[in-house]
Amino acid sequence: MYFDFEIYLEFEILKLKFWKHCFMPFNYEQSIWGRGEADLAWSSPTSFRLRQALFALKNLPENSKILEVGCGAGQFVRAIKKTLPDAQCLGCDVSRRAVEEANKLNDGVEYTVSESARLPFADSSLDAVLVFDVLEHAQDVDGLLAEINRVLKKDGIFYCFVPCENDLLSFWKILRSVNIGKDLTKKYAGHINYFSRESIIVALKGNGFQIVKLRYSDHILGQLVGVISFFLMDRASKKQGGTQINNEQYFEERKNYLGQFGIYIKKIVNSLIFIESTIMSIRLSPNIHIISKKI
Repeated sequence: MYFDFEIYLEFEILKLKFWKHCFMPFNYEQSIWGRGEADLAWSSPTSFRLRQALFALKNLPENSKILEVGCGAGQFVRAIKKTLPDAQCLGCDVSRRAVEEANKLNDGVEYTVSESARLPFADSSLDAVLVFDVLEHAQDVDGLLAEINRVLKKDGIFYCFVPCENDLLSFWKILRSVNIGKDLTKKYAGHINYFSRESIIVALKGNGFQIVKLRYSDHILGQLVGVISFFLMDRASKKQGGTQINNEQYFEERKNYLGQFGIYIKKIVNSLIFIESTIMSIRLSPNIHIISKKI
């Protein structure tokens, strides 16, 4: 039987690259999120989160200082600034590349590179802090929450959106219980913390926050689309030798490939997810929006 050593070697190299990728830390300089702009339109995937954040900020006085932690290239804080032009809006992120891209836009927001363990702001200097999809990435959740508490004024507002992948209602928890999709959100989104609804609330209370309001989103259709998205990215990554894929960039490319039809389908799906989240916002879901304040 003929043995082709070159083909065997090429296969082993590809396999090594794939497994090396599986255990490498997530590269936040490679995957930049937030290049677009959050939008209130039903057809935008950002609509429900943006509405919840604006509700949290509605009673702030003019000229309030509002910070988004983990802002990426600034899509949410940029939309906040447009809606609240008198506010002093700030953004910080651990990715230097993301901050550089955001600063080039001259959108009225001040962007700063931050360390993972220390926010570059003075004690009790901010009126509100916003966090979208960040706590599941944090190496030290309690440390980050303590820092957010430190920079907030007394009674300052803290809004956070957290996908709780270890919640009993999470599709991810169900799939992982049968060993399916175990590390997909870690490989393609950098998620290292799998919260339950109870555990994230305990963490907030333990770091000096009082819960003001809870809302929920992405109950069934939203979760289903999210899970399918990660399996599609995993399939594409394997074809590329296990490379890290940016989900925003990946689906933007898919939309462009499908043309006007792809745009139309995306808007329909996003609108249905928004309607589901709005109608069921007080019904429990693993995707939780928390408004709290510093005690």
